[in-house]
Amino acid sequence: MGAGDKIVKKVGELKDTAAQAAGRLTGIMRSGRRSPTSGQKDTSDIISLSSWMGDLPDDALVTALSIPGTHDSGCIDGPVGFAKTQNLDIAEQLNAGIRFLDIRLAHYQNDLHVHHDVVYMGKSYKDVLRICAEFLGRHPSETIMMSVKEEERFDAPLGDFAPSEVLSRLLRGELESRGNSRSFDDEFEYQTWRQLKSAPPFYNYADPAVAGGRPVMTAPTLTSATTLGDVRGRIILLRRFQGEDGVGFDVTYWLDNAATRSSEDERGNPRTAAPPIYSIEDHYNNPDDKYDLAIAHIEKAMKGDPEDLYITFSSAVTLRASGHSETINPRLSDYLAASPQGRVGIVAMDYFEEPRELVSHVITTNFRTGATSGAKSG
Repeated sequence: MGAGDKIVKKVGELKDTAAQAAGRLTGIMRSGRRSPTSGQKDTSDIISLSSWMGDLPDDALVTALSIPGTHDSGCIDGPVGFAKTQNLDIAEQLNAGIRFLDIRLAHYQNDLHVHHDVVYMGKSYKDVLRICAEFLGRHPSETIMMSVKEEERFDAPLGDFAPSEVLSRLLRGELESRGNSRSFDDEFEYQTWRQLKSAPPFYNYADPAVAGGRPVMTAPTLTSATTLGDVRGRIILLRRFQGEDGVGFDVTYWLDNAATRSSEDERGNPRTAAPPIYSIEDHYNNPDDKYDLAIAHIEKAMKGDPEDLYITFSSAVTLRASGHSETINPRLSDYLAASPQGRVGIVAMDYFEEPRELVSHVITTNFRTGATSGAKSG
């Protein structure tokens, strides 16, 4: 065999190997925007980002998964870019592999509006629900973890005259001011169950149908034993507002600008907490230290109990969120590409699409950890 024939044969073997590797993970995704950062292997073209959970077994623990997420997920269209944290809309985020959404809602005009502090982002809670329901209808193998927080606007005490509320009304073409007739949690229930044509696909939040004048909650709860098979096609609600038992998983114990562990108070003393225990890294006023804080928390997730829930925010308050993400995202991507085995938990990011392989690096840790080997044996 001549040298030319050997080269042709070798090229054919390499093509076959590449095709087999792509087939194992699920096929070609969209083309990227930039090449991998130094030392990284780009896996974003061989993962089906819109349905990557379909490659994980039903008995994988939800808490043992590595999940890419976004910080202030609805902050896309702020005035002149102010308070913006994402380039892609929520529907595009989900198609790009994001499975954790951080939704902040301000309550006025008898409605729930997506906000970043005082800035109205042009969407309502109903819009977010509709987008998620449509995505899960197309991709029933997936689940979405949705954190919902009541956003506290600093101008809220001004009531109808609050600049944030006046601007919001103008943007929506509403001239009349209307006071709230329900509390936030009652409004959340009303918007969830009374305003949509079909029932929203929540896993751990059921329609509180009234029986004998008392609400009856029938939804399952998120536990340390909840598996991916239990929640496929559903939204897991993480509740950051005061509400009744049975309304999602309670994460209202969330320290400000700090690390939180639900089983410890702010001084590290033992605290009573229902499982799953959750651990959150959310130092948002420490941009210079944020990378080290985020990596330290991710490494805790790698070594921690797979039945605990870990959430790491890589975001921080700076003049421009995009400037911080341009610095931290490539470093985070490099770290994940080279990191040892271990669940990294939920990683919530700003402007996650750059570098393009960042989300894939979070996802692929599921395929080289115990998350894919099934639930923890008893």
